[in-house]
Amino acid sequence: MDHTVANGIYAAEISSPEVYADIGHITGSQALLGALASNNTAAVYEAVHSIVYMPGWHIVRLRVVKAGRVVADVGGPDIIAPVSGRLRSKGRTLATFVMSVQDDLGYVKLVSRFIGVPIDLYRGGSFVMGTLQPAPSTVSAGATVHVRGTSYFVEQLDARAFPSGTLHVALFIHEPSRAVSAESCAAVRLSAWGSVAMHIAARFQPLQSSYQSFVDVLHGTTGGPVYVRAGSTRIAGGALPARLPRHGTVRFAGRSWAIFSWEPVPPARIYFLTPLS
Repeated sequence: MDHTVANGIYAAEISSPEVYADIGHITGSQALLGALASNNTAAVYEAVHSIVYMPGWHIVRLRVVKAGRVVADVGGPDIIAPVSGRLRSKGRTLATFVMSVQDDLGYVKLVSRFIGVPIDLYRGGSFVMGTLQPAPSTVSAGATVHVRGTSYFVEQLDARAFPSGTLHVALFIHEPSRAVSAESCAAVRLSAWGSVAMHIAARFQPLQSSYQSFVDVLHGTTGGPVYVRAGSTRIAGGALPARLPRHGTVRFAGRSWAIFSWEPVPPARIYFLTPLS
């Protein structure tokens, strides 16, 4: 489930309304298109610089390539989740671009904030940055690593580096205690999903004025339906199952879910539907 949330955060960096809006800022820039059409390299750089540093837009790096040559590249050095496209005017392609809305540090902070587990990034076998220090020299999915007397199980996912190549994202999960190991797989899974949900909820302060934002973030990063109710009154969330008990399982949207619920601010109760497998 930590892997699922980290992957959901990454997916939002390459495909979301904000990303599409930023692509529109780039492809619709008349200053950039005009500079490319007139082969004015200095003007191309100025246009790219203005796009990257435009207040309110969140483009952390933009590279423009024309005829196989980089004509402008503005932004930070360690970037994740690049998105590519074409710059067109009057029906013809003037150049291509690679952009990103997130850097490595921002992604590490988001995962740490939402999941609360150590995370390290590696590229080409070398450590780039992260929160588990000292970083293991090498990591692989399913392995166990020992850092400063603590054992961690490694979950790994691959992400794209800027402008190309692969970043290996390593999540370090504390090995379960003996008490947890004695529980059923279903109970452990539900507890882990619940821990993620409660960790994300703690980021919203005050939570009671941010229920819909919380629901959107938790659903967007996990894919699980989320609801907030006070008795029979719905506060946030979409279409409800026919029944919604506080615990147990429910059939909804063609599949079965386990229910994790808690009352962070009574009488409001949050219901988080988690996949059974």
